[in-house]
Formats: sequence, structure tokens, C-alpha cells
Amino acid sequence: MMDVRIIFHRLYKVDITTNEVALQEFAENVNVNNYVIELLNDVAENEGDREYTFEDGSLSMKTFLNNIISDIDRDDTSELIGQRLLQKEKDAQEKIVQLRREIIKGILIISYVQMTETEYKIIISKADYNEFLEEVTGKIRNGLPTKKKIFKSFIANVSLIAGEDTITKLVTYDLNTTKASYWWKEFLELKEIRDDEKNTLNAYNSIKVKILDPIRKKHKRDWLCLSNATVAYFRGEGDFDFIHFRDNIIGNYIPNDPNLDMADIKDKINKLPKQDKFDLRFTKKPNIVKDKIKNVISLTDEIDLVIKHDVSSVDATFKPYLDAEGKKYLAIRSDKGYLYAQNQQQGDENR
Repeated sequence: MMDVRIIFHRLYKVDITTNEVALQEFAENVNVNNYVIELLNDVAENEGDREYTFEDGSLSMKTFLNNIISDIDRDDTSELIGQRLLQKEKDAQEKIVQLRREIIKGILIISYVQMTETEYKIIISKADYNEFLEEVTGKIRNGLPTKKKIFKSFIANVSLIAGEDTITKLVTYDLNTTKASYWWKEFLELKEIRDDEKNTLNAYNSIKVKILDPIRKKHKRDWLCLSNATVAYFRGEGDFDFIHFRDNIIGNYIPNDPNLDMADIKDKINKLPKQDKFDLRFTKKPNIVKDKIKNVISLTDEIDLVIKHDVSSVDATFKPYLDAEGKKYLAIRSDKGYLYAQNQQQGDENR
């Protein structure tokens, strides 16, 4: 766990049903402080899902963050941030009311923490109020697994550069599959550095060039399986989730060649987002990926082998055969194929 020093933090209850932003102060501060420290450690270690910059013309949130960094009216600034979130949540609720969805009452935690001598973070997080804190006592309920604490968070990395504290990176983290635009767009006044098309292109090309292509020559069967799985994932609708891709699409694969080191491949995958500039989560744009699943293998000029889906037992289905004259054949286990070849042979004999 990372050891962070809390320079400043405030907790607010934000409730659109009562139109309330209330500073939360508890008699049992030990529980609250432990909760905040654990949350900050968890968030601070997270790389974030997506990187942003401030929207052109952004004034409010940029000013609020600079006030916190410079210790200018931190209490008043935090109150204004809470009021801003309340208004943006009310606006968002009006838009989704017909969908029978509701923005829940939340605990808003605003923190400024020191990571190293020259590195700081501003962390703005929202979690479910009822689930995580007793409204009166401040006691933590049921042990509260850390992974479930945070619904949404925003992290501004701050570095001491040439004697001045400078915001160097803005990222968000959202536990929900569908990111709420009111949080990052309306509330935080951010815009994405890379759009979904750019993310899709960068991520796919990075994986193809640095992970798949290098194993093609020595591990062709595994390259084919992993390539097809990657193409299928990118050409499917929905969100790209880096952790899911790494641990499930690639990580759960059992190679045909025992010499293929899957742990090494996962380590290499971990480096790609920073190396090739793509976010950890974004909405996939399938039309960007032009590659198709490699399911047609040319056997001769006249014959193609079409594989309709993954073959569960490759060794039991395909056999290479080399005759005494050095001629190469492919044997395929198939009752239907056997009957077809037998009929063809009998036809030739009857002519």
C-alpha cells in the first residue's frame, strides 16, 4: 500500500432528493480517517481509465483545483465544488428520469495528498453514502471491501516544476460500465485527449505489432488463436476494458506450445498503454479494425480450408503426413470427408 500524506480533505453529503450539500464531521474520527486513508491509497495507485485535459474555456474547476493547490480558501472552494456537483447531478437526473434510473445520494471526498517530495495529487471521489458511512456515527459498515468503495473518482497529478506546483495529468476512474458524462464533462469540465476512434486504432495496432506479430514465426498455431481472439474482441460492440482483455482474452489462453511464455506476454501488454498512448477504457469502434478473423487457409491454388470457429482439439483433428517420396499432405479427421473422398475414388474406378 502506498504511504500518502493527507494535506487537506473534506467530506460532503451530496443529496439531490433533499437538494443538500452538507459538510460531514464525525465524533468518531478514527473510523473516518482510516476510511479516507484506505480509499486514497487505493485511488492513488490507480492509473485511471481515461486521460483528459481541461475543456477549452474551462474556468470553474481549473480555478478550484488551483485554489486547493495554492491553499487559497480551501474550505470555501470545497463547498463550491460540492454545490457544483449537486447542480450537475440535478441536471443529469432530469435527463434520465424517463429511464427510471436514479443518481444516488453520495459521499463526496475532496483530498489533496503528497506522494513524494515533488509529487502531489488532488483526488475527488464519490461513493454511496448509505453503503459506506453511518450518517450519524461515522462507523464503517460490514468491513466495506475497498474495491467497492469508489463509484467515481478524478485524479489530478501535481508536480513541482521549476519551483511551481503544476498540474501534469488528469484522469478519471469509474466503476460503472457506462461512464456518466455529467461527471467528467459537465462537473469536471474535461475533454478526452484521445477519442474512441484514436483509442481503438492505437490499442489494436499496438497489440498486433508488439504482442502478436513477434510470436507468429515460432508459435504459429498460438499466434492464429490469439490473433483471432483479439480481432473478434475489437470488432465486437461495447467497451474496451484493458484489464479484461489482458486477464481474460489473453490471460486465460492455454498455449499449444508450452514454450510460449504467457506471463511474459501479459507483462509486455501492461506496458502498451503508456508506450503507445491509449486509454484503459473506451468505447470500441469496430469499423476501425480492418483485419478479419483468419479462418481461410490456402492449401493449393484450387482448394481453401475454411475454419468456421475455434477447433477444440487441433491435434486430434489435423495431422501432417510426409510420404516416402517427400510429398506433404494434410490429414483431417472427418467422417463426411472420408465418405466424400471414398465416393470420388470409387467414381474414378468405375469410369
